[in-house]
Amino acid sequence: MHPASSGTYLPPDSVALHYTGFFSPQNITAMGEVIKVFLENQQAPVKVRRRLFSSFVEIVQNILRYSQDSRTLTHAEQDFRFGTVTLHVDGNNYVLESSNQVDQAACEQLRDWLEVLRTMSNDEIKQAYRIGLRAESPATSKGANIGLLTLARDVSEPLEYELRPLPASGFATFWLKATIHQD
Repeated sequence: MHPASSGTYLPPDSVALHYTGFFSPQNITAMGEVIKVFLENQQAPVKVRRRLFSSFVEIVQNILRYSQDSRTLTHAEQDFRFGTVTLHVDGNNYVLESSNQVDQAACEQLRDWLEVLRTMSNDEIKQAYRIGLRAESPATSKGANIGLLTLARDVSEPLEYELRPLPASGFATFWLKATIHQD
């Protein structure tokens, strides 16, 4: 069970952003502005700001593109997907956490890919990222299919994740955690 669902208490002053609801390009932009101002006020080093902001963008784009939930809204040919994102400070770390629903096929792909990423060295991740930038997107991808590589490249610790089946719906909750040291 991941910390957010286990009842772990986060002191209010440690939470910079918490959002649960429908994701759209407009509210992602607004959340990004909040994070930029928060990091400026924290006087975070430029390198940390870049890595954290890049990680935030990848996490919320994954929700916007891949969340599979009966609560999806469509308006003017745009889907609004449901999920959760949180940015909080834990000691000397910035922690991004997200959750959203995915189908069983996505669970297998995510588990396989994340387990591989967790075993790769930083150099291997950077090399795979460069190759991914030049590669053609798979038919199942709505982007360059390098979002998790981008996250793995930018975080200070291996990505943490959990896939919790929701048997009645045929979906699973996908929880992802990215930690970036304030160094």
